[in-house]
Amino acid sequence: MKHADFNVLYEEHAEQVYKFLLRLCGDSHLAEDLLQDTFLKAMQNVDSFDNRCKFTTWLCQIAKNTYYDTWRKKKNHPIEELPEELDSGHSFEEQVINRQSAQEIRKLIHRLPEPYKEVFLLRHYGELSFREIGEIFEKSEVWGRVTYLRGKEMLRMTLSGKE
Repeated sequence: MKHADFNVLYEEHAEQVYKFLLRLCGDSHLAEDLLQDTFLKAMQNVDSFDNRCKFTTWLCQIAKNTYYDTWRKKKNHPIEELPEELDSGHSFEEQVINRQSAQEIRKLIHRLPEPYKEVFLLRHYGELSFREIGEIFEKSEVWGRVTYLRGKEMLRMTLSGKE
């Protein structure tokens, strides 16, 4: 594959893979580094892509593996930094409450056991279909749907205090 061709693929898929990585790791700088590592690995192994799944699905699989390799090497696993700017459309108190709620939900998502956490992130933030999620895990579309719904139910139960 020519370098120019890969640049086109990068332009088409980088944003979706970045969003997936950002939700997976919760750190924008780390997500950017992981995105670069993901595309470097993809470029080096593009011959192994066999068209059994979408290119984005294949990239998310590489991104997931790259994230876990990095995660295993680090001792500190940040959840996610709060946005720096305040939304001027709401009172300061509302914004603080909304931020705290969003941060707590992110923490709960990151506390889900695997594979529920990863499937939830792929579906909700990576915007992948259940078929694509199943392909990443080498499982069926039904497995992706059931695993997502179970993870969602775990979150619901935790949020309602019925753990």
